[in-house]
Amino acid sequence: RGEKAWMPLELRRATLAYAEKLFRGVGPVALTAKVDRAYRVEGKTLILVELKTRRSNRPYHSDVIELSAQRVALMRQTGDEVALHGYVVVRTEDGNRTAHRVSLLSPAEVDALIDRRAAILDGSIQPRLACASKLCNQCGFEKKCTSRRVEGNQAYKRWTT
Repeated sequence: RGEKAWMPLELRRATLAYAEKLFRGVGPVALTAKVDRAYRVEGKTLILVELKTRRSNRPYHSDVIELSAQRVALMRQTGDEVALHGYVVVRTEDGNRTAHRVSLLSPAEVDALIDRRAAILDGSIQPRLACASKLCNQCGFEKKCTSRRVEGNQAYKRWTT
């Protein structure tokens, strides 16, 4: 009961297919990702679960990217059908776990992020500032970034474009 109490209804009867397993997908770019958990629903579709411990009980955009990369690597290596949604299970300091359903990126969107990273690393494009200054402070490109910070409501619009 305790282990499954946090689980969304669709996963309660699912079987654990993979835990802490590394996948390498071959495609336009080789992609390697480690899956926290993948549950098989009704004997076919896999649903990914990412486990996080943090103070804030919410998923982040980086969680969506991480799960999306896992999805693409798993599909490309195994050919398995993986759902276009997954769950970020957040364990807070009080020990409570909450499963947050998130929509995942398509393989083309993941490939575009990989291409963007490569372009930033080779200097052919400039990185953009993140919406949260704490993210920028931790970034290795912070000093090189020439974009101006967009404050308030405009920050989200910039982040999604």
